[in-house]
Amino acid sequence: MTSLLVIFYQDQKERMVYWWMFLIGAIGFSVLHIVEVGWLQFGIHSAFNIGMVGCMLLLLVGYVKLRFQTFDLQSVFGLGDMLFLIALSLGFTTVSFITLLVFGLLFSLLLHFVLKKMKSKVTIQNSEYTLLRQAQYDISRTSLPRRQEPTQNELKHSRDTIPLAGYLALFFAGVLLVHWLGFYDELYLM
Repeated sequence: MTSLLVIFYQDQKERMVYWWMFLIGAIGFSVLHIVEVGWLQFGIHSAFNIGMVGCMLLLLVGYVKLRFQTFDLQSVFGLGDMLFLIALSLGFTTVSFITLLVFGLLFSLLLHFVLKKMKSKVTIQNSEYTLLRQAQYDISRTSLPRRQEPTQNELKHSRDTIPLAGYLALFFAGVLLVHWLGFYDELYLM
């Protein structure tokens, strides 16, 4: 569960997650799934789940080609999102995976809208303070070499994207916590 929280934090703050965090998550999900249902059921459920993720990605590629007349999937769906979906597909039975993924996507959408609304309010209220701090920072850094500032396109892209892997990681950390606390025991029985 710690890896899920780290994925959420990194994706929320930097919009980039270390690839090995997804590997740790996939191993953790796999171990939990194998312990609950056994190797054979794990293999069957994982194969179906990975197949569904593949179909979702193919549909997304088709949508991007039709909507944007380009094959630039990276501008719509990040590699980290795909790696996280593959890691998730190893962790649950097929019915649980579909159900939790749908609710996780809805949770991600709602959380993004709420955080975006809160962030815009804080930004407006603290804009004068931010400008003052930036001026102090610029004055203190005049003699030192400056780091390369992100381009306008990079800034726009980081503001416009949704950290889907991070939001889903937070949702599934909550799901696992509810399961481990005993409030929902049927996580692997569907």
